[in-house]
Amino acid sequence: MPSQMTKATLAAAGLSSASNVLAQFLEAYRESRPFAFDVASFLRFVTVAFITAPPNYMWQQLLERTFPAYERRAATGGDVEKQNASGEDAAPDRTPKLNLRNTAAKWFIDCITLGAVFNTVAFFLLMGIMKRQSPDQIAANVRNETVPVIVAGYKIWPFASIISFSCVPVEKRIVFLNFVGLLWGIYMSLVASRV
Repeated sequence: MPSQMTKATLAAAGLSSASNVLAQFLEAYRESRPFAFDVASFLRFVTVAFITAPPNYMWQQLLERTFPAYERRAATGGDVEKQNASGEDAAPDRTPKLNLRNTAAKWFIDCITLGAVFNTVAFFLLMGIMKRQSPDQIAANVRNETVPVIVAGYKIWPFASIISFSCVPVEKRIVFLNFVGLLWGIYMSLVASRV
């Protein structure tokens, strides 16, 4: 049985594959030319997914361990105000309660700061290496493209992250984010074709 990380990585690669093919179709349509499948572009994009999905999975696990989204409400522990009419502790509420502070912290760290920067720089670095670009060209891509890509990402990722952190189990989070990333992947495939 494959591990959760393996499943998430395969799902990420599958969604990245679909994103790249859709982006190639979109690019051909925009340029009014017949579609011609670019195998090299496809393989580069999918390889980036295979390389970045495991660290992203571990990153999500770390965020969840550090800032758990849900906390169990504690049993009453003899609190008189929480006892029922017979004087016994009422059944403790087992409904998980969303920890808004932890969810906001995860959102800020993942989406607004570290996660966004790491993933964007990793994308340009890996894509540049696979395209056999010079270190100067890779550095220029990182310098010139990182901020515009992150700003574009702010239109989708903050909302996806809030939903992910508050509603999606941690072991399925990378799959959910990669599903949202299907559309983002189309955009990133188009970016990859121009850098």
